[in-house]
Amino acid sequence: MAPDLSFLPGWIAPLDTSFWLAMLLVIAPLAGEAVFRLLGWPRIVGYTLVGLFASNHLDAGGLALSEGFRHGLEVAMAVLLFELGSRVHLHWLRDNPWLIATSLAEAGMTFVMVFGIGHYLGLGFGSSIAVGAVCMVSSPAVVMRVASELNARGQVTERLLMLSALNTIYAVLAVQVLLALLGQAHGQSVLQSLQAPLRYLVSTFVLALLLAAAVGVARRRLDLANENSVLLLIGLLFLALVLVRLAGASPILVPLLAGMVLRSRDLRPCLWPRHFGTAGGALVVLLFVVNGMAADWRLIVGGGLAGVTVVVLRAAAKVGGSVLFGRLSGLSMGQSVALGIALLPMSGTAFLLTASLYLAFPELGRHVAAALAGAAAVMEIAGPIATQWALRHCGETNIGKEAHHVA
Repeated sequence: MAPDLSFLPGWIAPLDTSFWLAMLLVIAPLAGEAVFRLLGWPRIVGYTLVGLFASNHLDAGGLALSEGFRHGLEVAMAVLLFELGSRVHLHWLRDNPWLIATSLAEAGMTFVMVFGIGHYLGLGFGSSIAVGAVCMVSSPAVVMRVASELNARGQVTERLLMLSALNTIYAVLAVQVLLALLGQAHGQSVLQSLQAPLRYLVSTFVLALLLAAAVGVARRRLDLANENSVLLLIGLLFLALVLVRLAGASPILVPLLAGMVLRSRDLRPCLWPRHFGTAGGALVVLLFVVNGMAADWRLIVGGGLAGVTVVVLRAAAKVGGSVLFGRLSGLSMGQSVALGIALLPMSGTAFLLTASLYLAFPELGRHVAAALAGAAAVMEIAGPIATQWALRHCGETNIGKEAHHVA
């Protein structure tokens, strides 16, 4: 419920959403720095806590999150997804096929175990599939942010980035297959039910190729390590997301695939400021604040035991899948366990996938949101801390430089 401002002077009382958003963006960096300095936690935990507080007090959360906030979430996600894609080396999958086996194992086991518990709890076949698909995702935004803040480098870190990119792709594709099946269940013909997902995927791949081509041209002609030139990249991402909305494509896959295409065409590492510099850094803060605001406390409280069960089973699946082929892919047992723990975050991507289900089938979306609310709330705080611990445990963080990475 919005705070009662009737006691304030008339010129203050009508303060709108923009004022409260500005206040959140002032408070969030302070909260992030506080949890980092006092508790040693990732700064994004502080940002998310501010968003969770706002969700509880400003009645701004859940699937009813305003369109403006949702678009802001998509833009901020695009920055980190494109950056993640540009760090994923697809040729590595060809050189080490056990990485694909690890990816399929951790994502597949997560889907099966979460689907099973959803079906057992009476969630329904379609809703259980949707919850299982969404739970496959290891939040790319959290993974990128924590790895960057820790200045992490090494075998576990690179696998973490690769697997989070791949399981994001699996989840988006699984949701589209589910939507096609639901279309048939609602009386559509096979052709009609497949038409929308096919158009969705084709437009997504076309826009990803166009974005990669545009960034490639800019990269050849400009020094993208310069923050002024990086503004062009952010502008291209904005434009791509506008086209995504017009074409009905995926705001998740377009920037991710564009980054992956760019890296596959040029094996040189893409050198630009972290999160595209100051402007991108501000968007990242906004991402985690809005992600916290997306929480619906009524659903979290109602979820209770189901949410905790999903968290435990999902964690077991992520760790089990990583350990299953870990040694064959070149990791020790300790590194494999750490990789599974680092894959635990579940954040903004899960919300966007749930929101897409809600737009297509509102009743299904509400069931999925209710089932995931508790698990998502827990992992928004515990996930980044787990990833931080895992990367430190493997000795892949540059502790000396951590303190200088100010949000």
